[in-house]
Amino acid sequence: MKDLAPILKTLWKNKTGPMLLIMQIAVAFTILINISFMAVSKLHELKVPSGLDEEVLFSLRTNFPVAPDENAARIQQDLLAIQTLDSVDNATAVNSIPLTSWGLFDSINATIDPDSYIAQAGTYTGSKEFIDTLGLEIVAGRGFEDSEVQIAQLDYHERPNSILVTQGLAKWISREDWAGAAGMTVYINGQPYQVVGVIKELVAVWPDWTGNERSIVLPTYHYANEGKLMIKAKPGQLEQAMEDVNGLLMQLPGRFVTDLEKFKDTREKGYKGMESSLIILMSVTVGLIMLTMLGVFGQARFTLMKRRRQIGTRRALGASKSHIMRYYVIESILVAGTGVIVGSLMAVLLNVKLMEIFRVDSVPFEYFLYGGLSVLVASLVAVIPTAYSAANISPATATRSV
Repeated sequence: MKDLAPILKTLWKNKTGPMLLIMQIAVAFTILINISFMAVSKLHELKVPSGLDEEVLFSLRTNFPVAPDENAARIQQDLLAIQTLDSVDNATAVNSIPLTSWGLFDSINATIDPDSYIAQAGTYTGSKEFIDTLGLEIVAGRGFEDSEVQIAQLDYHERPNSILVTQGLAKWISREDWAGAAGMTVYINGQPYQVVGVIKELVAVWPDWTGNERSIVLPTYHYANEGKLMIKAKPGQLEQAMEDVNGLLMQLPGRFVTDLEKFKDTREKGYKGMESSLIILMSVTVGLIMLTMLGVFGQARFTLMKRRRQIGTRRALGASKSHIMRYYVIESILVAGTGVIVGSLMAVLLNVKLMEIFRVDSVPFEYFLYGGLSVLVASLVAVIPTAYSAANISPATATRSV
């Protein structure tokens, strides 16, 4: 490392260029770390399991063209008729379709005191076939009993006092042992509800909500003159089931069927905006790395033009090509390394602010480690062509005027 002292002396003597490059790398690294973390978080959200049996599910919206006092009977008749189809396994009426960005939410409290707030959760209501149709798994407690399930008029204040919660919400209700949430009483809008069971997974209706693993299910379906149905087809008969259900429902005069869609397509549409954001974030990340490489390359070429006679003199005094290349590589590592250190401090400060404003998680140490290595490697790749050009400068250059 005998070249280190001369390199540092040279950098300090002509510090304007290196300092600007250090700041460029620092700013790029700061943005790179936080954007990379956001991109990975988005990617993780895209892969979060919904908890539903997605391969055999589809949904639709329809009306109930009967007198208002006949709506409940009509809904039950429709569900029974759908369930008798050869291509259908089960069907349920629901208030909302997961990942469609439209639905209800409730605030969960530990007691009747509003200050005992626990968390917010997406709210689902459905007929008695809800759990089986969606393919949900009860991992603690029990499911709803028939006596708890009802179809009621559109009044969300008329609710049974039994609920199911997802495991993601159970961890908030009973932090030491999520399974212990089964049997506990929570409060919603000042009313007590007993948690009778815990569902492994059921994604909420808002794809971009950071708490979409928190959902509750009420054992009731609140009807109006139209509603949503989710149908579970038998394996390998999804297309046929969609055709059969549509044909069956349309036999009733005055009926319409719309939004007939496979749940796989519903999920894809729900996450489309998030996928676009992910592409943008990844493009920005690649752009920042390219910008850093361009800055290193430009600075190296600029110094090469200024040092041609100096390099030629060193070559005339016996410096080898490898020695000249090593000089440039070490100089690049020093500049880039300093930029990474400054950028790391700036990235930490920025992340703290983002945590305060947007309640995002802190950036793990691995991002700084791998991000720093990426910047150093990119800097080396950018400086190698210049270092190679410098190493090939002829010793005779020292005797030429410039």
